[in-house]
Amino acid sequence: MLDIKLTEESLGYVTAEDPVNTDRRFLVKGSQNVFIDRNRKVRSANGYSRLGAANAASTPVRNAWTWFTSTGQAWMQRFYDDELEVWVSTLDGVALNTWYRVANAWSTTEIMRAAAWWDDTENLDFQIMVVGDDNLYRWNGAVAVAGSITVNTITKKGTPTFGQSRFYVSANRTLINVRTGVEYAYTGGVGTATLTGVTPDPTGDILENDVLIQKIVTNSNTPAADRNNHTIGVHENQLVVGSEDANEVYISKNTDYTSYTFSSPRVSGEGAILTLDGPSRGFGSLGAVLVAFAGENGIFRTEYEQITVSTTLAETLKIRKIAAGSRQGSFSADTVIQIGDSLIYLSNEPALRYIKDPLDLQGLDPRTLSNPIKPDFDAEDFTNAHAIWHRNAVYLCASVNSRTYVLEFVEDADGRVRRFWDPPQILPARAFSPLGSDLYGHSNAVPETYKLFDGFSGVNSSDEKLPIQAIAKFAYQNYGKRGLLKNFDLYQIEGEISSQTNDLLMTLNYDFEGAIQVVERTINSTDEGLLLGFVPSDSLAQQPLGQKPIGGSLTVPSDAQRFRVIFELAREDFHELQTTFETNEVDRYWAITAHGGNVRLSNRRAINIYR
Repeated sequence: MLDIKLTEESLGYVTAEDPVNTDRRFLVKGSQNVFIDRNRKVRSANGYSRLGAANAASTPVRNAWTWFTSTGQAWMQRFYDDELEVWVSTLDGVALNTWYRVANAWSTTEIMRAAAWWDDTENLDFQIMVVGDDNLYRWNGAVAVAGSITVNTITKKGTPTFGQSRFYVSANRTLINVRTGVEYAYTGGVGTATLTGVTPDPTGDILENDVLIQKIVTNSNTPAADRNNHTIGVHENQLVVGSEDANEVYISKNTDYTSYTFSSPRVSGEGAILTLDGPSRGFGSLGAVLVAFAGENGIFRTEYEQITVSTTLAETLKIRKIAAGSRQGSFSADTVIQIGDSLIYLSNEPALRYIKDPLDLQGLDPRTLSNPIKPDFDAEDFTNAHAIWHRNAVYLCASVNSRTYVLEFVEDADGRVRRFWDPPQILPARAFSPLGSDLYGHSNAVPETYKLFDGFSGVNSSDEKLPIQAIAKFAYQNYGKRGLLKNFDLYQIEGEISSQTNDLLMTLNYDFEGAIQVVERTINSTDEGLLLGFVPSDSLAQQPLGQKPIGGSLTVPSDAQRFRVIFELAREDFHELQTTFETNEVDRYWAITAHGGNVRLSNRRAINIYR
């Protein structure tokens, strides 16, 4: 009987431990572009496809986000050069599938950031933006497709009225024809599909299927003149505005984002000014507690207390510094992730840290999530880093080196959570934003956006397919007998493979880095004797909600089949063995379910190491 000792699952990716002292079920340094799926098998990552037209200009996307509006629209936006654009797919019954300019002539060096704030007057949420100057910018998310045009009227397509499409009823009634850049004021008709009193006359300029966008409103010198606004957040409908070159944080009135004044004594809901000990590095909320990051070390929390002054019910608002460790403050505003009432953020150490409860802010160190891959974090350049939470995983991109780190959270039926890191993904991303169930990466080199984990190749601006170099490098195995020689003559691999994958390379390193020998074998999908049957469908409908990690949501090609192969090899003595699987071509898919050899103790001793 064959006694093949199989490694039958993959538990994650680690680099903090020596690869010769790591559990054989873990992937180690050198792995990339593979995921651990929900069945704990390691599989090659999907590729990415471009969303919209190609653009080879040497201008990266500096920031991006998706605004999920109160009226159900999801506006994915990107900011590059001096442009703010919004992606419009199908609107008013017209398939557009194009990026449209919201506004331009912004700073070409600063990063734009945005937050959603609710306005009772218009009964809408607004997107408020900052871009490193002393203004606030407001957009209401109004977009429509032009239908028929007459003198001084514009009729839109589709059944929603202009008001239902978020156009202003009373304030700032100006829209822009995106194609021509011409602005038009209107006086009425918002409750219908036809705007009236449109000036100048739109005939001759606005054509059928032109896209109309409400003009952005600029609030100059807000919150204060000659102060640069860089960071922004919302806490209990109060706009929170910070600066990267000032220590003051301004908090608006909860009914007016432009008002930062307050009474003496201060009344609940009024504005406030908080003074930190460093420039702002982002905000978050833990329940009723506002969390503010400042400088390299600073973490602050607000403390609200209601008091009665004479016969007036007043409120005090104080800011208290948390006794965090050195460099435990946030790296930047773009690496603070709000997940319900929890915060995950990249610190300056660097480390990925987790604050789940306001009680965590009593002076204890925030929980560290990145220790399993600490060497990767220590060696990384996180300049212009960006982080997001999507489908039970944290995505953190280090755009300088085109690497994305993925931390997955998997919860079982009993509520137990398992966290594990996937190997780094090599992606040309500088920012992320979700749309529907998909995640999009925005380029760190050109003004392009990519649907991630789509297809099995990358793509460049010339529409050429790019190979995905997928490497799964397992930890060394010593089979429990570290000081004794072992050998084998059979090595078994089971997994999945697509019809185009005729070059899945398995490498066996006998002793550290192949000091004894390196053996390579190729698994070929055209070898029908290895194939066992097609891989079952992996649709979302079959998965428990809240339990599906990203590795389980990646698509599998319809022609993928299971395989089993046993390679016959000459016996060669070794102390430890490392197995690697790799492809580096376009349109490749594979997964490894189990692998191992019929390892036995050698009859020889390693006399060369005896002294």
